[in-house]
Amino acid sequence: MPVDPNVLTQVKDIVAALVERPADQVHAGDLLIEDLELDSLQITELAQKVENRTGTPIDEDVLNARGITVERCAELASAP
Repeated sequence: MPVDPNVLTQVKDIVAALVERPADQVHAGDLLIEDLELDSLQITELAQKVENRTGTPIDEDVLNARGITVERCAELASAP
């Protein structure tokens, strides 16, 4: 499923705010847990903020799995 570039940008912006980095330092291939070191509370916040912005609910349990990228989060948020 293709990722909506606008949704990817929104997710990157949200993640950047959570990890306190400039958005240009967050990349689609970054792993949420392994690379960006998000903890479970930040993952919950990410899921809520993405849902608020896109209107698409995201299962935070999916985001809490190892190997989930910023792009995968955007794919989930792009789902109808």
